[in-house]
Amino acid sequence: MVLFSALNSISDPVLFYLTSGVAAITALVILMLMQVIIFRIVGVYKKRIDDRARQLWRPVLAKLMVTYPDEVPELKRMHRHVFLTEWNRLYSLVRGDARARLQILAHHKQLNRIAYRYFESSNMRYQLQAVVTLGRMQDFSVWNKLVDLVHNEHSILSLSAAQALVDIDSKAAMQFLVHHIIKRRDWPTARVAMLLHSAKPSELSELLQRAFNIAKHDDIPHILSFLGSSHFDPALKQLCIKLGQSHDSRIIAACIDAANDADGLQLARQHAEHPEWFIRLHVAHTLGRLGAPEDIDLLVKLMSDPEWWVRYRSAQSLAKLPFVSVDHLKQLYHELGDRYARDILQQVISEQQWSNA
Repeated sequence: MVLFSALNSISDPVLFYLTSGVAAITALVILMLMQVIIFRIVGVYKKRIDDRARQLWRPVLAKLMVTYPDEVPELKRMHRHVFLTEWNRLYSLVRGDARARLQILAHHKQLNRIAYRYFESSNMRYQLQAVVTLGRMQDFSVWNKLVDLVHNEHSILSLSAAQALVDIDSKAAMQFLVHHIIKRRDWPTARVAMLLHSAKPSELSELLQRAFNIAKHDDIPHILSFLGSSHFDPALKQLCIKLGQSHDSRIIAACIDAANDADGLQLARQHAEHPEWFIRLHVAHTLGRLGAPEDIDLLVKLMSDPEWWVRYRSAQSLAKLPFVSVDHLKQLYHELGDRYARDILQQVISEQQWSNA
């Protein structure tokens, strides 16, 4: 009131507006400062609550790795988010009986009810936590909602929903997901490979076989990219070897990349002189993973390739072979007649010595 009275007593309009502006800015600064202080107080208070929750629940969850505790604390409302986070963190680290005990604790504490509320949240982080939790708890009641989420344009959310379906019922999920695995190119290959690892070998083989049968020609290289990091049966390996005789360079490259046995190694050797340089690049990489002593000459030959990347990858692969020592590399260096091969091998030897220093 005193401030308003003082402002009204000013007769000069310019001075009045200037004083009013300064007063308004001062009031705004004070309000913002108060807001910052309140947020800080709330943040500190919440952090203390979360720290107490972690101190309470981490020992309980850690004990579950060995046995189910005789006494389990009450789950307070203010501790629910921390408990949900810590439960998921530990679940991702353990296997076997420890996971079974974690599921028992989750059902005992009705973790699914917390996840249901998070599932309906507009917060993406909470939704992701809910999807992961309900999948790990194998909650069939949210199956249809998870199916809808798989179609979501957000790649991480849709892929998490796909993983949850596999956790609930891998066989039924794989039948549903086959089309999405083919078409969802926004799903990271490594995450899809992890999803495939969740399935049983027989279910995975059936899914990939079905995917090959229904896929268009342009989709085959994408499907093949999962084979190298997935467990599958010999029938699919032989299919991959047959596809390796294709005239499509993308399919050949994917098959060579997926190689993980003697047949795959032989496929790589067959394409060592392929006219496409990126095929020769994949050959060099695969020889570094699977190569035998008789492949040294082939890698030495590839070190004279017209393409720099092929030469470099061949020299790297040669240096990574477990039966090739630094002294052996130096001996090869002196025996090489091609200056490009000598240069690239010298570079790799220097890199190896520097990394071991």
